Amino acid sequence: MMQPPDIQDDDIRLLVDSSPSPSATPVFATPRPVWLNTLTNWRTFAALERTPPDLADSPPPGTKAADNDLRLRYHALMPTVVTPAIGRALVVVHEHLLSNRERTHGKTGVIIDGPRGTGKTEILQYIGRHYENKIARLYEPDENRIPVIALRVPPLTRGGRRNWPTAFASFLGLKHDGGTDPTRSICHVMRASSTLLVLVDGIEQLRAGADAEETFAYLEEISESTGATFVFAGRAARSIVDPLTRDRETALEDSEQIWGDYAGLRTSRIGYDTEGHTLFTKIVREFDKNLRLHHHQADDLTNLHEYLHRRTKGYLRSLSQLVTQGAQRAIWTKEERITEQLMESLAIGRSRSI
Repeated sequence: MMQPPDIQDDDIRLLVDSSPSPSATPVFATPRPVWLNTLTNWRTFAALERTPPDLADSPPPGTKAADNDLRLRYHALMPTVVTPAIGRALVVVHEHLLSNRERTHGKTGVIIDGPRGTGKTEILQYIGRHYENKIARLYEPDENRIPVIALRVPPLTRGGRRNWPTAFASFLGLKHDGGTDPTRSICHVMRASSTLLVLVDGIEQLRAGADAEETFAYLEEISESTGATFVFAGRAARSIVDPLTRDRETALEDSEQIWGDYAGLRTSRIGYDTEGHTLFTKIVREFDKNLRLHHHQADDLTNLHEYLHRRTKGYLRSLSQLVTQGAQRAIWTKEERITEQLMESLAIGRSRSI
């Protein structure tokens, strides 16, 4: 259940033409985030090696860890745990890619909605990395292929508008001096580079009214002028996106739902019922398998699943932070093992006197 869905390579090949894909990207080498606002950064992020380090190649137990220690950095950005939510989202996005690939109009997208801390951005980025790396494996290197564009909602300008053309142009590396509209060039590059997906995160930043209306008028122009499928993510994303992508002119019948035809996926915290506890335990076990601590025993972390569920209240962001900080503290304190006592020493989600 925790494995990604089996999407055949031949299905992916049909989504793009037969020209080459991006060349190998540089390996992330410095302990700082890769901001996903440019194509170079996105490719670097997608190619980031998340293979667990071999303990045999790590400093022996009792050795003081430096700030740039390989295991400290590894536990800061561990492999993504492929939850059922990620698997379902990947299937839905793939279905949309297949149905949209030959359409010049009438394309629908996907909305990922849910409360803060429930994994929306992780799902969005996993989908993007999946297709970026899949296309790179299937085709010969080609710097001009851009299967994925990843954006956050741009901030408001002094005039109170979102500069979407600049956001797209900056990601694609297109020159823009602010005096001319680069939209035509953006669409040309996206079509020529076989762009499959446009990922838009932080959709909750849009304000109701002119801000949201202008945004979706522009994004609809991009959608209709390219072969890309759009995926939107954010808190209350469906209530923001849907009214601006469906028919608003026709009066609804009394029994009709107000929602449109974009696929809506909703994330949530993992509950306290039997099904929730079972799922949470499976997710914790995947984190457990990825730990690289000298004194770690199989299921050390898994055995703490009830404590971790109470501590995180079922929010995946909290769980990820607890595991990361717990593993890092175990390394730099030389304990090399995660225990409940060690977890209790972490300040995540708590207020303490200092």
